Amino acid sequence: MTESVVVAVDGGTASAAALDWVIDRARSVDMQLEIITVADIDWIPQLGSEWVLLQHEQVVQAARERVASSGAAIDCSTTVEHDRPVPGLLAASRRADLLVIGSHKTAAAVGLVHGTLPLAIAAQTHAPLVVVPVGWEPSEGPVVAGVDDATGVAAMGFAAVEAERAHMTLEAVRAWSLPALMYGAWAAIDSPFDEFQAAERAMLSGEVARVRAQHRGLSIDPRLEYGRPSLVLAQHAQGARLSVVGSHGRGAIAGLLLGSVGHDLLMNMPSPVAIVPENVTPDDDETLDAVAAAGARS
Repeated sequence: MTESVVVAVDGGTASAAALDWVIDRARSVDMQLEIITVADIDWIPQLGSEWVLLQHEQVVQAARERVASSGAAIDCSTTVEHDRPVPGLLAASRRADLLVIGSHKTAAAVGLVHGTLPLAIAAQTHAPLVVVPVGWEPSEGPVVAGVDDATGVAAMGFAAVEAERAHMTLEAVRAWSLPALMYGAWAAIDSPFDEFQAAERAMLSGEVARVRAQHRGLSIDPRLEYGRPSLVLAQHAQGARLSVVGSHGRGAIAGLLLGSVGHDLLMNMPSPVAIVPENVTPDDDETLDAVAAAGARS
């Protein structure tokens, strides 16, 4: 099945990395690629707008030439969207199987696709979103997936397909900790630590077994670790080919507030990060099935 991919560009180094990631992906995925740039209507002058729009047109054409010169077989189109950045890219996510944007994490950003924009898009995207850090280079590391109670099915389904396609190991990471009210509630001999750990291991084992049943040839490495989920997942994301977390689509990622797991990954960007929405419309269900095989409602 041909994958519909939208990549956002703005002429900066971050969007160049996103485009390179898409080109690399096209070597193993049939895709229809739409290169989009958003001409922010709040900043287009009433007089001389033709020059501004021409600049945007040059940006998407340069990106198209970069794709053509790569030698990858990609059916490509370009779009200059007249909108504000966030609603413009969210609208694009409605018509895509995958939305890809870049992130400039280390310095003052160039253009629109940078800074906190990935956070705003990640919290509301209708399609799986991949955010690529500036300076990205291909990695032979595993695909890392955060296993979460509420959104783990969608994220694991997407991650499993990505790992299978790349012939890489899927590292399923489950981080846990005792609820705050548990500390000091019992004497050490009555500590519920072992019981909680056993329950967490059972949850992770069940999720891994479900994915293995759907992807029998896939190598899966389950990792259960005690600690703050954002820190644990960020550590595993170092050197990963891709890190995957789920999203409720209401500003929450991986079952936590955006300021935790998703925020830490997207602001530090140890690897490309995929945000997979859990609550999708019926049309998006079909998209997720196509991209992530297992689907969000298995």
